[in-house]
Amino acid sequence: MESNADDKVWDLTFSSSVSSVPAIEVDFDNVSNAVTDPSLIPLRQYDPDGLRTYLVLDPTMRTAVTGLFDFDTLDIPTQSLFDGRAAEENAEVAPYLVEATVASDDRVPRFNRDFLKRHWGQNTGIIVRSHAPFDAVRKHFRKFTKLRRESGGGWFFFRFWDPRIASIYLRTVQHSGERAEQWFGRGLIDSYIVEEMDGQQATIFRAGLPVKPSNTPLRSVILAEWELQPFRNSAYKRDMEKMAQALKADFKPELKAYTPEAIVSMIRPTLERFMGYGFRRKEHLHVIAAWGLFFGIDFIAKDPDGVLEQICRTQTSEADRFAALKKRMAQFGLPESTA
Repeated sequence: MESNADDKVWDLTFSSSVSSVPAIEVDFDNVSNAVTDPSLIPLRQYDPDGLRTYLVLDPTMRTAVTGLFDFDTLDIPTQSLFDGRAAEENAEVAPYLVEATVASDDRVPRFNRDFLKRHWGQNTGIIVRSHAPFDAVRKHFRKFTKLRRESGGGWFFFRFWDPRIASIYLRTVQHSGERAEQWFGRGLIDSYIVEEMDGQQATIFRAGLPVKPSNTPLRSVILAEWELQPFRNSAYKRDMEKMAQALKADFKPELKAYTPEAIVSMIRPTLERFMGYGFRRKEHLHVIAAWGLFFGIDFIAKDPDGVLEQICRTQTSEADRFAALKKRMAQFGLPESTA
């Protein structure tokens, strides 16, 4: 999902206006071996119920595994979710729909076997089950490649085909009847199978409410703040973990006895305080976190003249305030860092 996440990754508030009734059912299966796992049977065996098996794939992630772009040589129906010039110009990066339905148990496509052996757990795409033909499924998913936010800001690419995005998003909208209608197309889509935990878990998302016949066209998805917030929370957690790893590398002797998880718990209060002052740049927060580790969470209060507090509250740019903080902290013997 493309967004200006760096600007708001530290905003941790969350609220949802959706109901408590599950509109999307969630089930999961632990996967020890994708080649034999029961939840991935649709890629290995014929389905007498007539459910077809599709995948929405990311060519960039797939190429990272195969070493070359191969969508033009696959032995199954394949087509970009983009059309016309956009499809041509983005041929190697645009999402693709492929049909991997097994016609009979003795005719499993080469693509399916390769996907199970090499691509499951590599974030190359999501599995979709549907009774609908290829063109109908493609038309359905084309509606979601570019979305808008309620808060404005124009269109942006929504990478729902990335398991890391799909996992967070489908769990977030689990209680929204409207979103269930939109993403499952009023019965068009039977289920989504999404890899989680680096492929150690296969999570199945199904519509949890009966399909109500309607002639009213489905509304376009316009993402609300409550749908976007979990992505910011996830990015925040990921960035905190990266920062802890970097600090541990910068100060190996001093932090040798501390795990990254312990370092996260130690730096979080300091970072959240400074984010409250409007500090957002990660290179600044990295150094501030180091000060918190070595001078204490409340190191601002330890300034006998209150200069640090004054600097933080000054109505100047973040860069100017950080420069002033460094100058003041130098007087107390700030720790050296590679950041």
